[in-house]
Amino acid sequence: MTPIRSSIALLLTACALAASDGATPVPHALAERLLASYVFVGGGSGVLVGPDGLILTNNHVIDGMHDYTVRTADSATYQAKLLGTDPVGDIAVLKIDPAARPGGGSFSGVELAPASALIPGSEVIAIGNPFALGDLDDVPSLSAGVLACGRIVRGDYTDSVQSDAPVNPGNSGGPLFDRNALLLGINGQIRSLSGYRINSGIGLAIASPQLAAFLPELAAADGGYVRHTAMPKGLELTSDADGVVVKTAGESPFAPGERLIAIAGRPTVSVATAIGLFASLPWREAANTTVTVARADGSRAEVVVALRRTPIPGNAYHGLSFVERDGLTIIGHVDEDSPADSAGLTIGSQLITVAGKPITSKVSLLRALIGTEIGDRVEFVVKDRAGQEKTVRLLFKQHQ
Repeated sequence: MTPIRSSIALLLTACALAASDGATPVPHALAERLLASYVFVGGGSGVLVGPDGLILTNNHVIDGMHDYTVRTADSATYQAKLLGTDPVGDIAVLKIDPAARPGGGSFSGVELAPASALIPGSEVIAIGNPFALGDLDDVPSLSAGVLACGRIVRGDYTDSVQSDAPVNPGNSGGPLFDRNALLLGINGQIRSLSGYRINSGIGLAIASPQLAAFLPELAAADGGYVRHTAMPKGLELTSDADGVVVKTAGESPFAPGERLIAIAGRPTVSVATAIGLFASLPWREAANTTVTVARADGSRAEVVVALRRTPIPGNAYHGLSFVERDGLTIIGHVDEDSPADSAGLTIGSQLITVAGKPITSKVSLLRALIGTEIGDRVEFVVKDRAGQEKTVRLLFKQHQ
């Protein structure tokens, strides 16, 4: 180890030991192993998963970023690429090239914990950059605590864990580990009665089972979005002393009066929890889940339920404006750094078809885009000023 790397390792270990004061000391070897997986991402944090440079972080950490330069805890800087993001569930995946690592080789990525490891009362370790304290010297902070509860629904955090390890602004996207170096989740929210963004002993992390479900989808999203499922249209739920009851079946296979016992194997302890559980999975065509139902005759059944998708909030944005000229619809302006700019569309190009529909006016364009949502990829066929036709698939993004 070089003198510089040796000094950094000593600093990291010293910071780790200081942060663990009042809790069970974190062994040096474990602290160094966990810190080696940490990544500074913008004003927040991230964690390397696996050896190939995949980084998990929060969507709200990278939201609005155009430069995805990241730093590892050994002060190395890398240019990362955004592979995919989940604005609803607050997950994003970046990637850095292992070939760019000094000396080559793989990264010290960590392993996602199985659901069986999310044990309330177990000791946990959080790593992050609270209040940007590590920005000057690239030294992340380590804190320790216990897991308060596992696999709960808290609003859009539909599969989360709660811990009392001190986390603050700057910890977002950073790892929450157990003492076996397994990644229990990524820290993302703080709950406080004061409303201030200061730790009150209640920190929420997106749980490892949800990370495991979304990671492959996000890694394959080609810079786009992964969306969440949603419960069937028209399904209305209510509750009584015995649990969650179907009030109106809507497009679900349930009958009014039936009770929902579990969704995807997780107990439906309240209406809010049931709604969250329906929305906890990555959406894809023909997405479904299994629901345990108690029927009026006292029997139970496992019912496969088709799921809708949860829309990403905001306005679908392409970055184009149009003019009509000589009976043609022409691109009049392209916003810098917009989806249209990234796709190579240029001012003066004529729209030929959009989503397979001929474009003869701005009205026909509006009709072609009816129902387009954030995250959709729409095919545009255009003819540039030189008369060359070009086909692009335009990703509609959240408007910043």
